[in-house]
Amino acid sequence: MDRKGEAPYAKGCFRCRNKTDFRLNEEVEMKLFKLLLIIFFLFVPAVSFAWGPLTHIYLGNELFSLGALLPAGLVEIIRRYRKDFLYGTLMADIIIGKKYMPDNKSSHSWEVAFDLMQSARTDQQKAFVYGYMSHLAADTVAHNTYTVDKKNIGHTLMEMKADAIIDKRYWLQAIAIDRKTQVRNDLFLENSLERFMFSFKTNKRIFKGMVFFSVINQERIGDFIDKRLVTSIPVRSQIEELHEESLDKIIDLFQNWESSDVVKINPSGNVYKGKLVKTFLNS
Repeated sequence: MDRKGEAPYAKGCFRCRNKTDFRLNEEVEMKLFKLLLIIFFLFVPAVSFAWGPLTHIYLGNELFSLGALLPAGLVEIIRRYRKDFLYGTLMADIIIGKKYMPDNKSSHSWEVAFDLMQSARTDQQKAFVYGYMSHLAADTVAHNTYTVDKKNIGHTLMEMKADAIIDKRYWLQAIAIDRKTQVRNDLFLENSLERFMFSFKTNKRIFKGMVFFSVINQERIGDFIDKRLVTSIPVRSQIEELHEESLDKIIDLFQNWESSDVVKINPSGNVYKGKLVKTFLNS
């Protein structure tokens, strides 16, 4: 897809489900939360995402300049409720341990994302879900370029390198999303998502910590990966090409919805064998 300009890098009712949350008592949960926060502080962003939070915020911003390629109604909503949309680009990663959940319950699945769209009642909620779905579309590129595997650290290193080249202003934009925007979308999301282990509130605390610390030593991390670690990690120009591919996937989704090629790809990695069971367009 031909797009002009260079990327500014740094130089309701929801589908009824049986609630199968594995909840811990509050005291144990808080102890685990503190331990995890320390671990994440030391190793951020070495966690099992695809693109990191800064990359998702950057890609979301890029979409605003590509309105001519998107449905007019969608563009109007995401521009009017810009913060809701950008918040959605972050929140698909909120559930810790989502990779251990079945696809039909994972926050990182197309089935759940389309169900979220079905349950959206306001334009603010729709803007949020559009951001959420753009996150999944972008992750089909990263997750399926570097396999998430305990024997392969390339995926995690690529995420670290990719976030390291994003301009700091996108991090400032992420942490500046106001409380009112967060609360209304958190309530919407909390009533819709399954949790693996922690409460929604604890998942949010952990995730906010990871977003907050994701900007620490960006340039140093990028330089370290380039000079000291494996040579298979893409160079800057290759990462920029992957960003372009991610934007193409997002545009494909919003142009074609359930008929798009991207929904045939699992955002968590591995191509789906079957078709999407549900589509919000038929509801």
